[in-house]
Amino acid sequence: MMSDPIPGVVLGIDVGTSGARAVAATAQGEVRAEAQVAITDAVADGSRHEQHPQEWWRAVSTAIRKVLTTLGASSDTIAGVAVTSTSGSLVLTDASGQPVRPAILYDDARGAAEAEELNLRRPRGAAPFNPSFSLVKAVWVRRAAPAVWERVRFLLHPADWLTARLTGQFGTSDESNALKLGFDSETGGWGPAVALAGIPPEILPRVIRPGQQAGEVCRQACEETGLPQGTAVLAGATDGMASLVASGASAPGHANTTLGTTLVWKVLSETKPQLTAGMYCHRHPGGWWAPGAASNTGPGSVRTPNTNLTPAELDALASVHLPSSHLCYLLRSTGERFPFLNSQAETFFEAEPARPAESWAAQLQSLAFVERWGYERLRECGVAVGCQIFSTGSAAASPVLSQLRASVLNREVIRCRYPHSAFGAAILAASATLFAGRLRSAIRTMTRVSASFAPDPATTERYQSLYEAFRAACARRGYR
Repeated sequence: MMSDPIPGVVLGIDVGTSGARAVAATAQGEVRAEAQVAITDAVADGSRHEQHPQEWWRAVSTAIRKVLTTLGASSDTIAGVAVTSTSGSLVLTDASGQPVRPAILYDDARGAAEAEELNLRRPRGAAPFNPSFSLVKAVWVRRAAPAVWERVRFLLHPADWLTARLTGQFGTSDESNALKLGFDSETGGWGPAVALAGIPPEILPRVIRPGQQAGEVCRQACEETGLPQGTAVLAGATDGMASLVASGASAPGHANTTLGTTLVWKVLSETKPQLTAGMYCHRHPGGWWAPGAASNTGPGSVRTPNTNLTPAELDALASVHLPSSHLCYLLRSTGERFPFLNSQAETFFEAEPARPAESWAAQLQSLAFVERWGYERLRECGVAVGCQIFSTGSAAASPVLSQLRASVLNREVIRCRYPHSAFGAAILAASATLFAGRLRSAIRTMTRVSASFAPDPATTERYQSLYEAFRAACARRGYR
């Protein structure tokens, strides 16, 4: 067996609301080991969505140990590790890094009133606030639980807190996670939103670039995870940014949709556009801008029929019912943030499908329609969306959904071999440790196209008609 041209492996970790995933990859993009560990303690009660950070660490430590066991002796060659997590989720800790309350998740909607108040005072032309922002969540905690707020020393995000657990040093974030806390990537400092919200500067994290070294694995993390002490720990990113990196998108106009629990849009752009409500713009670690948005709908909102069929088997049965005349919008709980903002939005079916396969088809079609709506919103703001949509997230593996999306979007849909956030985190770690800081080279070397889907001319016209009916059904409910 030939040795790797660039020796060593990197470890990428992704933590979502349902589990932690760890992958060990080479500089050639080969995954040598992978592990997933479930997280089951999430609280979803109306607009309240919370989770205990200690459960993340338990899952991450277990996943890392499983990966190291698979790697065996080669685990000594780990060049670096990076962590990614959900965007906008907030962890409030004391000076020692201990959370002072459960983490508030990205789709927690209790800050709706605080967001509205901030929007009344925001400067003309400034990006609007919504409850998904970690900044808004911090304002909500200050108002709702002043005694808890008094104990806060660090405002962090899940990836920040987990990175700190690895290094033993709290108080650092990365540019992509810090964006929803009020960081301005254009100026490289905290924007006016922070002062507008009245957040004390001393509890804000130090901000570094994704892929920049945040520290080294400390002794305690070594004991709990099995990672060699002194291993480089690189700043991660939001799951959406890490998915964009993993998607294979590597040129302006390339777009990426992440189909995880939710839908996340990102587009590579040479310039920073003026965006509207629900949108934001990251600075891509490779130097471009990455305007995008995230929805509360997504594969995690799909209702699984009470059958013994697997999702793949349901896909096959549903394919004969596509295009579907059954229109619906899917939400796990109350509230939507993009492509429209409505804190009271709920799942609807215009007419309940009679059979499981028909219901599954209608729900897949809804995902594609929302995806199209999101790209239309971005294009209205001047974002140039090219003819290729790169796909990441677990649902991107479905050929039926991919073909459906290609026809609804009227664009080529592309899936690379490892289209998930954990692999994107591995690429970030590799860019710094194995590619001398050249992220674009790391993306082009480590990603490979595994499948592509072109629009089906026989169905695009029918999908256009159904999409217009879908938008009308949403508008009747005030979802615009």
